[in-house]
Amino acid sequence: MKRLVYALKCPFTDEVHYVGKSSRGIVRPSEHMTNTHSEKIKMWVDSLRIIGSSPKIEVLEYVRVDEELDERERYYIKKYLSKGNILLNSNLYTSNLVTDKLNKHLEHNGKLNIDEISEFVKVRRKQVGLTQEQFAEKCGVALTVVRKIEQGNINVNLNGLLTVLSMFGHKLSIKRNKDE
Repeated sequence: MKRLVYALKCPFTDEVHYVGKSSRGIVRPSEHMTNTHSEKIKMWVDSLRIIGSSPKIEVLEYVRVDEELDERERYYIKKYLSKGNILLNSNLYTSNLVTDKLNKHLEHNGKLNIDEISEFVKVRRKQVGLTQEQFAEKCGVALTVVRKIEQGNINVNLNGLLTVLSMFGHKLSIKRNKDE
């Protein structure tokens, strides 16, 4: 069987929404149409099925036996995240804690700055061309979560915030003070 890295693409916009790997050739990508391990992918495939469509499968790269399959998958995940794609498997991509650019937005005098987080999320959402409603649906969070984050509301669901940030390949981490 051929080892490969593949993408599941929107049949209408051609946007990549999932990057995966397979050591079983095209068999694994095809399984997403009927039996997937991810609830987010299942919901997306089911919603497309309702309107008589399905994701397009595209082989991104055939991977030789002497190459690291996981590494090639991570490469493509990072590539599509950096292009602004919202991947349903973005939790597989682990950024180096928080990227320098986002880190500057998150800390101000050692404290979390929700206004800068809200601006970051709003700008990135608009860059990928999604309404708040569309973005909430793609994230799998309530619309109120996205609205609260973008309004800088400090009473936001932490899991929702983490999910939203993960859609852009970012996460929050807790750093220990030197004094502790």
